Amino acid sequence: MARGDSRRIAIVVAVIMALLLAWLPGAFCSPGGPAEDEPPGNPYLADSPWAVSHRNPYCQASTPLPGPTKGKGLEYTHRFTGFDVPVNLQFSSAYPDGKRAIWASTVVAFGHSRVLKLEPDNLAVIDDYNPMAREGAPFKVGSSVSGAYSVLDRDGNFFVPSWKGCGIDAFGDRQPGVSGSSISLRKRFLIPDERLLRPGVDGIVGMTMTYDGMVAFATRFGTVGVVGRDLSAASARYLSLNEGVPADTPDDQLEQVSNSIAADESGGIYVVTDRKLYRVQWSGSALSIRDAEGGWCAAYDAGTGEQAGRLGKGSGATPTVMGTGNQDKFIVITDGQKLMHLVLFWKDGIPSDWQPVAPGKDRRMAAEVPVTFGDPGATESNSEQSVLVRGYGAVVVNNDLRCSLLDALPQALQPFSMLFSNIPWIAPYGIEKFEWDPASRTCRSRWANRKVSLPNAIPCMSSSTGLVYCVGQRFGFWTLEAIDWRTGKSRFRRYLSPWPWDNSFYAATEIGPDGAIYYGTLSGVTRLKPRP
Repeated sequence: MARGDSRRIAIVVAVIMALLLAWLPGAFCSPGGPAEDEPPGNPYLADSPWAVSHRNPYCQASTPLPGPTKGKGLEYTHRFTGFDVPVNLQFSSAYPDGKRAIWASTVVAFGHSRVLKLEPDNLAVIDDYNPMAREGAPFKVGSSVSGAYSVLDRDGNFFVPSWKGCGIDAFGDRQPGVSGSSISLRKRFLIPDERLLRPGVDGIVGMTMTYDGMVAFATRFGTVGVVGRDLSAASARYLSLNEGVPADTPDDQLEQVSNSIAADESGGIYVVTDRKLYRVQWSGSALSIRDAEGGWCAAYDAGTGEQAGRLGKGSGATPTVMGTGNQDKFIVITDGQKLMHLVLFWKDGIPSDWQPVAPGKDRRMAAEVPVTFGDPGATESNSEQSVLVRGYGAVVVNNDLRCSLLDALPQALQPFSMLFSNIPWIAPYGIEKFEWDPASRTCRSRWANRKVSLPNAIPCMSSSTGLVYCVGQRFGFWTLEAIDWRTGKSRFRRYLSPWPWDNSFYAATEIGPDGAIYYGTLSGVTRLKPRP
């Protein structure tokens, strides 16, 4: 080989090595955002793309996994499982045979929630655990919230609120390690009556997994707790957000919870009531909301809650953690004002020079921005979904049904207003993205899309494709909508049907390990998978 050829080869090799070195640090980053936007993984959750409600304990509902890039060719599969709603779908770790399973608990208005186990490939039902059939459970009025949120851990324990009382059931494979195994009830944990403000009535609303492997929960009437993954009573710790309130206090004067909860790697557990946002600090041995022990609470404008589709008063959002690594860090919610606002709270210490965003506002509040969905004359807006977050970006969807008659429904019947949410003249329209600017320390609207309609589903986002996915409607037909994360423009849609069985009914839109979109509906589970 000539010396000149050797030199040329050496130069080519050097260039290739330089490109590789430049590429490797970002090999697992997504085009939609840097690697630092990804929250730390929780080692106690299942090793899967979606092991807990809203994907991770930060409750961001965004993922680096790719989703579909076009509507054409998406294969539609729907599995009828009954007239109840699997609001969240949890994917298992890979079994020894390489397969995964989908675990889900359903939410019903009457009777009991069920636990489902399905095959992701064809949505075939592996098993259906119905407590009325398996345990002789009596027929009773169920909760419209309890059962919506669930957690799947690394040992295959699927934690859901218990039908037996205010507590948690752990389900798993009857044959451990077998993907096609039936379901068994492994363990049951019940909160002692003395820890509940309303024994016999109270129920678990939200659950997540702390970063030291405890199952954290919050009940409707403000009992916050943690329990070990073995659900042993001795491991449980409790705190009441209504501490010191007389037991005969009317329900409407108590702080109540209607959304799930979030957690961070520092022991913070975030709970929003119909009046305040709390950081309940878990030290490893006790729970506290005292400032000196790492906890805090901050008031926000809760409004009246008198809007169609609302599951409770105050915020309609599960708290979401924004910011990772060296970024500014916040807890994000939407409030309950007639014209809803996006509200950011400093997650950890408040900057020493920080001034309240407005007179009378809590100093922990970092931003309070009106959500208009692009309508400068808007006087009302409403969302019953958790805020979708990636990096400093936050997306809110409009759930404000345009029918005053539905506002008059009793609170217990408000969820059923979503049966009409695909009727074009009732359906809500609008999605809006906000962004925190760390340089100016302000939050402002980046874009709004006034034409898209996303009536009731929880949206998700892929940073690989840079798209927001959500179940929507057009001309009365249910659709899958894809919206550009950067610009807000609609990129594609996939029409489904106008029928109730394609109604997402508060369920989460999720991205599975195969790049398909999965979500629960009023009658089962749907998958939209790109063709090879």
